[in-house]
Amino acid sequence: MADVWEILRSGGEINNDTPDKAEYTDALLNAEMLRIEYNSTVLSASDRRDLLSKIVGYEVDSEVRVVPPVYFDFGFKIKLGKGVLVNYDCSLLDTGDITIGDNVLIGPGSKIVTASHPFDLERRRKLGTSCKPVVIKDDVWLGAGVIVLPGVTIGARSIIGAGAVVTKDIPDDVVAVGNPARVIRDLRSSKAERPPGLLASIKNRGRVK
Repeated sequence: MADVWEILRSGGEINNDTPDKAEYTDALLNAEMLRIEYNSTVLSASDRRDLLSKIVGYEVDSEVRVVPPVYFDFGFKIKLGKGVLVNYDCSLLDTGDITIGDNVLIGPGSKIVTASHPFDLERRRKLGTSCKPVVIKDDVWLGAGVIVLPGVTIGARSIIGAGAVVTKDIPDDVVAVGNPARVIRDLRSSKAERPPGLLASIKNRGRVK
């Protein structure tokens, strides 16, 4: 019989009656303790990076910054590339895998969601939960308050405008805005870029607007 993690990985649904659900619940509680420590403790940059590495289960790149407070389900299902900046008050709800590529900028208040619940009332009352992975490819910029829904892939170098709700895949090299997010510009056909070095200066300040 598949365990709770295998059921989720295969696209199945778990609920309160699923065998090994206790292991899932214990992992949530452990993540809660780590989340409280990360968000409420004054730490040096190196100590915060060490704690982040403990949360995700591998050594994160030295240029990764995840500004507290940050919220996650488990932590160990989040893959962070090099040079990632996650600004404050973001939620990375990793019931399913979240893969964030190199040099991704995630604006304050953004949410990446992998979990869903059934429309059927009886199944929902039993906390039926399924998930789909989310992939954010290299050099993506998510503006403030972006929501990315389960199963979405955002293509490399694309920009998602503040407050957008991304419900389906976004191709490489575009700007997408709105609810639901829609493509409004192909960046490959536009030379209207921000001044050189501006994004780097934003990263150094730890703020993405």
